Amino acid sequence: MKKVGQLMKDMGFNPNSSDSAKEAFIKYLIKQSAGVNVQTPSEKKAIQENPEKIVHFPKQLTFDFDENETTPLKKA
Repeated sequence: MKKVGQLMKDMGFNPNSSDSAKEAFIKYLIKQSAGVNVQTPSEKKAIQENPEKIVHFPKQLTFDFDENETTPLKKA
C-alpha cells in the first residue's frame, strides 16, 4: 500500500504547494473514494481556536410517506 505522499507524487501534485492545497487535495480524494467528509488538521485547529464561530444548521425535515396509507385532508 502506498503512502499519501507517494500517491500525490505519482499523480503529479506539486510538492511545493501550500499546506492548505495539500489538505484540500487529500480531503477531495477521501471524499471521492470513501464518500465521507473529513476535517483537515487546519480545520480542526480553527474550530478549537474559535468555537464561537461554529455555525449549527438545523436538521432538515424528513417525511416518511407510505404509498399504501392515505389520510384525507380536513377542510377548515
